[in-house]
Amino acid sequence: MDANPDTPLNPLALLPKVPALDNTFGAVLLGTFVGLVLYGLTLHQSYRYFRMYPGDSSVLKGLVIFVLILETFTSALSLHVCYYYLVTSYFNPLALLSGTWSINLFPVVSGIVMTASQSFFARRVWVLGPRYRILVCIAAILCILEIGFFAAATAEAFIIPTFEGFKRVTWLVSTGSTMAVTADILLTVVLIYVLKHNRTGVKRTDSMLDIMIMYSINTGLLTGVFNLLSLLFAYIRPGDLIYIGIGIPGTKMYANTLLAALNSRMSLKEKCSGPFIETSPFSLSMKSGIHAQSQGNPSVPRHVNVQDSIDPTLTTDSMILELSTKSQWVCDGVDGEIISDLERQDVK
Repeated sequence: MDANPDTPLNPLALLPKVPALDNTFGAVLLGTFVGLVLYGLTLHQSYRYFRMYPGDSSVLKGLVIFVLILETFTSALSLHVCYYYLVTSYFNPLALLSGTWSINLFPVVSGIVMTASQSFFARRVWVLGPRYRILVCIAAILCILEIGFFAAATAEAFIIPTFEGFKRVTWLVSTGSTMAVTADILLTVVLIYVLKHNRTGVKRTDSMLDIMIMYSINTGLLTGVFNLLSLLFAYIRPGDLIYIGIGIPGTKMYANTLLAALNSRMSLKEKCSGPFIETSPFSLSMKSGIHAQSQGNPSVPRHVNVQDSIDPTLTTDSMILELSTKSQWVCDGVDGEIISDLERQDVK
């Protein structure tokens, strides 16, 4: 039976079939959504940082500004990728087969952001654990290799025009993510070990160290999970773009962990507040928290209010250093008993 000649033909039937986009640009779109939420958190933390710590060194401020600019750039890249493939290239399935400049640039820019954040935590381990500086050097080498592999991935993306051809070199992305995961684990483990090794037996000081250990575990876990998932999907599903969708929020996590570490100094200072007793005749000058128990007698311990004596603009590792130099004996604020000597075996 012949078809009714009056039935209109579907004009879309003549177009080539578009493959499912769930595991390619759908993953990039979801990653962009999550990444933009985290970018908003980055902006909020940056605003808080510049308001709370105006006296920080120009190096720290420069690092925050540098990371913020790169995070803004990566957000613009991910937005351009979504707009180009899902709006501009609408009804152009052939455009879905090739990479555009924004998606090609993403690996190297992400690697720079990750390394900038890792450099801050590497410096912290360098200061707190002089015995383990060789491990910091190893982590620094891993970070350099990380940027190298991501830069090579970007170069190959511009050389190889199609996603199908790029499948052969996705190992560069997975290897770069492996370098990042290894560096994160190394720095986190060394920092946790140094902090636990420097416990003093004093409730408030140990409480501050416990909080820093918790922060180290959480930040290392968050960034490590994203990098691990990215490298796994780049290895087992090289034809998909799921690893890019995971890498977009993963990059944002590095910036947020850096800013969280910087902005946590004030709360650490408040949690560490309490009466300290200082007995060294060669002590550094204190601020308004010093109250002499016996005037004119240097042998009598003096109470030092840690909340007043610690500069909140210091980094958290510098806080520990300042605690170790300003007080040799620590008094527990509950029962007034001298607990122990601050033995800083790893901090000079």
